[in-house]
Amino acid sequence: MRTRALVSIGGVVAIVSSMLAFAPATAAVAPPALSIVRPTSSIDMPTQYPYQPRLTVVPDLPTDASIARGVMPYDEIAPFLNRLMDRSNRVSSQVVGTSYQGREIYMVTVTSRETPAETAQQDAWRTKVKYDPAAAASDAALAEGYKVPLWFNANIHGNEWEGTDATLNYIEDLATSADPVVQDLLDNHRIYFTVTNNPDGRALGQRGTVNGYDPNRDFITGATKEASIVRDLASIIQPTYFIDLHGYTSVLQVEPCGPPHGENYEYDLFVPHAYATALDIEKAVTEANIPGNTYYNPETGGVTSTNTGFINIPYRDQRSGWDDWPPIFAPQYVAYQGAVTNTVELPLGRSGDQPARAKVNIEVAEVVIDTVADYVQDNSASLLENQIEIFGRGLTGAESVEIPADVSPDDLPEGVPTEWTDIWDENDIYTTDFPRAYVIPQGAGQRSDSDAQTLVQQLLVNGIEVSRTTAPFTAEGVTYPAGSYYVDMHQPVRGLANVLLADGTDITDRVPDMYDISAWSLSLLWGADVEALGYTTDPAPTTALERIVEAPLTGSLASGGAYLSFEPRGVADYQAINELLGEGIALSQLEDGTVVFRRDATADAAAQAIADIYGVDVEASDGSGLREEGVVGLRSVRVGYASNADDRDALTKLGFTDLVEVNETSILSGAATLDGIDVLFVGASLSFPVSDRGWNPEQSAAGKARVAQLLAAAEPAVVGRGASAASFVATYGLAPITGVNGTGRSNGIVSIDTPADGVLGDYAQDTAFVSPATWFTALGQGVTVERTYTAEPFISGHWAAGATAGTSQADAAGQPAAVSAVSPVTGERVFLFGTSPTYRNHPVGAFSDIARSIFWATETASAVEPPVVEPEPTATPTPEPTTAPTTEPTTAPTPEPTTTGAPAVVVPPNDSSLAATGGSNPGSLWAGAVALMMFGAGVFVLARTRARRSAE
Repeated sequence: MRTRALVSIGGVVAIVSSMLAFAPATAAVAPPALSIVRPTSSIDMPTQYPYQPRLTVVPDLPTDASIARGVMPYDEIAPFLNRLMDRSNRVSSQVVGTSYQGREIYMVTVTSRETPAETAQQDAWRTKVKYDPAAAASDAALAEGYKVPLWFNANIHGNEWEGTDATLNYIEDLATSADPVVQDLLDNHRIYFTVTNNPDGRALGQRGTVNGYDPNRDFITGATKEASIVRDLASIIQPTYFIDLHGYTSVLQVEPCGPPHGENYEYDLFVPHAYATALDIEKAVTEANIPGNTYYNPETGGVTSTNTGFINIPYRDQRSGWDDWPPIFAPQYVAYQGAVTNTVELPLGRSGDQPARAKVNIEVAEVVIDTVADYVQDNSASLLENQIEIFGRGLTGAESVEIPADVSPDDLPEGVPTEWTDIWDENDIYTTDFPRAYVIPQGAGQRSDSDAQTLVQQLLVNGIEVSRTTAPFTAEGVTYPAGSYYVDMHQPVRGLANVLLADGTDITDRVPDMYDISAWSLSLLWGADVEALGYTTDPAPTTALERIVEAPLTGSLASGGAYLSFEPRGVADYQAINELLGEGIALSQLEDGTVVFRRDATADAAAQAIADIYGVDVEASDGSGLREEGVVGLRSVRVGYASNADDRDALTKLGFTDLVEVNETSILSGAATLDGIDVLFVGASLSFPVSDRGWNPEQSAAGKARVAQLLAAAEPAVVGRGASAASFVATYGLAPITGVNGTGRSNGIVSIDTPADGVLGDYAQDTAFVSPATWFTALGQGVTVERTYTAEPFISGHWAAGATAGTSQADAAGQPAAVSAVSPVTGERVFLFGTSPTYRNHPVGAFSDIARSIFWATETASAVEPPVVEPEPTATPTPEPTTAPTTEPTTAPTPEPTTTGAPAVVVPPNDSSLAATGGSNPGSLWAGAVALMMFGAGVFVLARTRARRSAE
């Protein structure tokens, strides 16, 4: 117990240990520190061109890694652009967002002058292309006057520098050139440049963002500001062509990709121009014969300094291992806006003479940029027709077009590039059956309304058109309630909608390996129930619809009742639990998962806040469930994590604040401590492996000993994921569990079974993401299986058998996918996931399983007192007199005692029913106000007792 007194000056201190029922605290429930869905960027496009605000000049950074590379440091970019704007009315610059560390991200637009009326006309034509493509196709004025957009993105990987320098050089050339060909280019096109998409990485010399992600794997998730800016610009710019400048692959490499190809693209409209552009680049770069450049040897598949006339084009030269299957990369994402796209990998890496290598790469990139611009200038009409056709197919619900394996140039319309047909075969054919619509129910038939609303928010920020039903409707034998969300697949970006919502495909048998992930799905991984309806050519199942532009979490607070309750079905509900605990509100959880808390003024304010902010439906309750068996208390939890940004951010999004990172370096240095940590989340084994790049034997032994010491002293519960976590708990004697990984580099979506009476049994989900799958064997005493892979577990992705026995899909069937354990000695708890619940922060639905496991691992005795049952009064029995004297004594009537329904009040540890919540509860009904007048000073004392779980 901790007591605090506020005393007037000159008075006598009086400490009153009471809780002031008449002055409830104002609930300070707040939105999450880190949103599940990253909102759209605030980007205001110019209303005329040029648009030339002064860019803010930042101080020099002597340690900028660009300097050692021999390229332009970040702090010189704004002055460079300011000087160009001073010199030329062709150049416009604007800030389209900021990086994680606050560096401004610049977009430059180069085009001829436009009046406000001309810019408004360009905007109207762009809208017409997307939303009225049939009219756009026949609009002669649009065909003549629309400035076809071309977009170059550079430096999304921070330590792949030279794309920035090459684009800046090209911008300067366009700004100052007197060539009439350049004037014609700018009269008929807008050319956009995001000159450094990852400025933090540029300055720090690191690939990813400062918050620990690869931004070029983040499209469709939105864990990074840097990727989300490109996401949002894609629909604003609506480019017909997009180039993403990268490095380094030893030789210039230009997409298109080899198979598998994304099955939601209009590939018949995409690959002809993508491959023709790559061939033009190959011709231009090899003819430039840049000193120091490298070339592709088609005979060996290797790299040579001899000019062979070839670069590496994956569609032609790399038929597996460099694919465009997932939409997680910038070009593969932007293509869904009707663009032809190429990733360009510059040749020379970071070793050796870096400035000399950078010089070669810049020269190569300049040739690439100039060639692409020439191609777009020569093929603008065809590229625009393609974009109009892509949007038109979406709006009309056209079937996916399959290119036959034996396609020939004679099969193609006049003017379509034909070179690609020599390579195309059955291995390139990937198409899909588009549904007519997707329905995301609300209410009946929905596992979690808040998870469903979050999923819809993610659709909306990606530019997907979503409606709500205004009346119930029936489709395929199921009636969906009014208010359900409806995604009509007759929409311009139906490819993007489907790639986000479809289950995906198991492509294991079609390709030997993959470059990156092979499966993703908002429908299967974001915690909500989603149903696909019909086929794309079917009539719409309902017209009772209204378009929406937002999907806020909507909750409610019921009146009446001495208690309040809600069901923690989704992520937002667990965020709300953490907020309530942070407000000092005692919570108990019933065996069926329902969370219950006592109603008072403070609780009402907090309940209204979680309804408003987190969409929780808070019901009135009589609290009778608190008298049942299996009731536990929830308490505020401090979490340490030994893992990466994926776990850190998932925990933060769940509302676990004040996280403590624990890693091998901090443990060996003595800086790490587990004091005050209730749960250690483990995604790394902390095994201190001995290697020439890791630890020596003495360090390894010392590190393990230190971990054991920390665990023994703090006795935290352990929650973790994967084989590393299994190794951790086995190494340090916490539980007898062995983890087995599936085939290396395998990944995808699996089906799982969860027992109803297990830790995750309430509101269970039946699918999960794995990369790779882990299952648990050699389970010792006290270990409980909490989840298993089904008999045929794999739904979508790539999971080949591999060379190592016992790692295939069949080997995983029926095996434990999650386990729990309780130490028979200390009572500390362990929970391990064999799935990948935090992978790149994409499987959002799994976050609630993480929260549930954490609260299970730290649960206490019930923290909320159940209601007292008042006994029913009984009538006093009246003895009946005997009618005649008898020698037999009469039996005096004995009243039956009444049974008082006394509550089974369980007081949690630490002497107070509030001790486990981490906060105060000033609404206790027995408390009152004390006003003390002391002679000579007139002292007024307010005292408030705060009961805190001791973690300081």
